[in-house]
Amino acid sequence: MEGASTSAKTVGAVMHRGVYTCPAHLRLPEAARLMTERKVRALVVTDEACGLVGLVSQSDLVNAAVQHGMGNAWRSLTVADVMTRAVITITADAPITEAARIMVAHRIHRLVVVADHDPCQPIGVLSMGDLVRFMMQE
Repeated sequence: MEGASTSAKTVGAVMHRGVYTCPAHLRLPEAARLMTERKVRALVVTDEACGLVGLVSQSDLVNAAVQHGMGNAWRSLTVADVMTRAVITITADAPITEAARIMVAHRIHRLVVVADHDPCQPIGVLSMGDLVRFMMQE
């Protein structure tokens, strides 16, 4: 990914624009339904204060099912119970190579892309899948 054209590419050129969000109090079955309907693998968790409070993925939902069983215990859990709270963000103008390094270094599958002027405002998501599609095109 270190070619001249790759280093000039930005996160904004590769990311998924727009963000599917949910509140932290949402129950897991509803989060699963939203992910399925919207054909996404994660939802950005927001609140009214800052906007960005976490990230919940399909993996989080499955891990919770393994730990708590698929029954009532899982159904009663909320997104806040299973989400990743330490969300790593990046801006759209950051080089794609920087985003790749961050994802590898932190062993994460997605970065939340935030507005330059407001780090609490998510504007997109960059996933490992986005990086792979980008590398195939280069």
